[in-house]
Amino acid sequence: MEKHFLPQKYPDLAGSQPVERAVDKNIRENKKLPKEERERGPENKQDRVDAYMKRIEKIVDNDRGFELLKQKILNRFTLNIENPETLERIANGLYESEKRIAIERGQQAEVQKLGSTQEIIEKYKPLVREKAEIQKKTLSAWLDELKQNDSQHPMWFRYFVMRSLEKMGMLNDEGIDYSKRGKNTVAPFPELNHEALGWVYKKLDEGIDEKEFQPQENQTEEEKVKLQEKRQTIEKLINVKDFAKLYAFATIETTGRLNRETIEGEWKKYDQGGDYRILENDLKDKGTGWCTATGSAKQHLEGGDFYIYYSKGSNGTYSEPRVAIRMEGDSLGEVRGVNHRQELEPQLVDIAQEKYHTLPGGETYDKKAQDMKLVTKLTKKQEKGEQFTKEDLIFLYEIENTIEGFGYDKDPRIEHLRKQRNAKEDAPIVFECEPSQIATKKEEINENTKAYIGELFEGIFQKNIEHIYTSFPEGKLEKYQIEIGGKTKEQLEQDMKEQDIYVYDGAKALMNSSDFVTSKNAENADLIKLTVKDLGFSNGATTDEIYQKAQDFGLELCPAEVGPQLRLQSKIKEWTLIAMEQILRDGDPSVFRLDSDGGRLKLDYYDARPDERWYDSRRFVFRLRKFET
Repeated sequence: MEKHFLPQKYPDLAGSQPVERAVDKNIRENKKLPKEERERGPENKQDRVDAYMKRIEKIVDNDRGFELLKQKILNRFTLNIENPETLERIANGLYESEKRIAIERGQQAEVQKLGSTQEIIEKYKPLVREKAEIQKKTLSAWLDELKQNDSQHPMWFRYFVMRSLEKMGMLNDEGIDYSKRGKNTVAPFPELNHEALGWVYKKLDEGIDEKEFQPQENQTEEEKVKLQEKRQTIEKLINVKDFAKLYAFATIETTGRLNRETIEGEWKKYDQGGDYRILENDLKDKGTGWCTATGSAKQHLEGGDFYIYYSKGSNGTYSEPRVAIRMEGDSLGEVRGVNHRQELEPQLVDIAQEKYHTLPGGETYDKKAQDMKLVTKLTKKQEKGEQFTKEDLIFLYEIENTIEGFGYDKDPRIEHLRKQRNAKEDAPIVFECEPSQIATKKEEINENTKAYIGELFEGIFQKNIEHIYTSFPEGKLEKYQIEIGGKTKEQLEQDMKEQDIYVYDGAKALMNSSDFVTSKNAENADLIKLTVKDLGFSNGATTDEIYQKAQDFGLELCPAEVGPQLRLQSKIKEWTLIAMEQILRDGDPSVFRLDSDGGRLKLDYYDARPDERWYDSRRFVFRLRKFET
């Protein structure tokens, strides 16, 4: 592992308990190796921290390990609004802030005078929850980068970034530093800018590039002085390893200066193994937001060819980078644009699609292209005041499929469109019914009810209601009817192989267990997918609690074969667990888990001990209970 500054930056790190555990694990694993393959154990602080970095790397590379780590960090770094004292403190703070601003503006009469603490909490609770969710969303972007690591940064740098983020609040008015984050800070985490992040890494890893600060003949004396002052500032920040100030500085340095007046352009190819400095130089000072511009070009060209679409600049040359296509060996790795969080500009989707269709694996990006075209179509319809059809609304509200894009986040146009809609008025259009046929309470359900939107209750799934939502549009309970039985374990394995479904060793172990039994006769199984929160557990719940509550609602556990059968018969991509009688794997009670990586569907396992606690966002698939008629 390359040498780094973590032991010096964090003097207590090498002797901390997490590092101690990593070192112990390293020693134990080393002893299992043949003598000739054994390495000397960690002997100094640098070695000990390196052992810890390797341990984190293994955790991050493992899907389950990363998920646990991510939730742990989210819980530690973000607002804990489930704590009554925290909720009260933040609600009071928001109230006092609103009151102070109103007084400063001479609007005292507009401030509602709330009496009791409980009244203040009730009024501001939704706002506090909203701010907590925004914190989780902005921090998740950084954590997902820790996992994906498209920039190919070493673990020591990713660790340094995460430790720094814990203390970073809002960017100050001058834009040169961040305020300190405390346990009651309601501000979101800084926005992730891959180009700025790459700039920081390059400066910490390589130091000052003297060529960058060479005075030019056409510069005035004042400009030369400012250039050297800038150099001294950067050098000082590098020496003290101040990520917050370096990142703030980098955000300014990588501010976009792209000319987007035209889409006329041409593609330029950078060959694998070529001079990465040419690629870096072509992107310099363009503000694309791509990590390739500031430190990752070398790794990217080591991994494969790189294509960039340049549009015409003000000088008439093709100099404005607008679309990037990165190859991983012989397969397409990613397609990025220069809009928010590297989304493609709508007018360039066709150009990108035409190009990636000429490359291996390009067809896997067609859904993204189609979805972005549909978002553009709806944006134009909204601007013209045209009516949205049922199909338009199903797409916009992601009722049947998730809207995909080319960037790291959702295209902001989606949220903008939704904010202009009235979900209550749109619901009857989606359900093709009258407003009176939509019930929101148990008492409102009758023989004409076509949809129910509200809290679940015992017997809800036996009411023969076509559409069930806990909230509209995001709370849809997905139903699946699949066929189970009639196939052996070997046939299921062969079917998944033919469909190119990746089956993890853990899932294979469950299928090889004597407790995994398939029915001889084929039959239909009606399934439903819902979250822990849908079941009424807003603060999460244990496996046993989830199973019991589902049974109270008229659901039952799935036969184990539902795992591979549902994987074969559905396109579920998001992390989804099969609610089933656990099967022991290496002594741990486990269940099947459905997942995906890019366009490839996967079948995995997950530990599900009876007392295992699940977050409210976890999705489980249950079987609808069959009743004798």
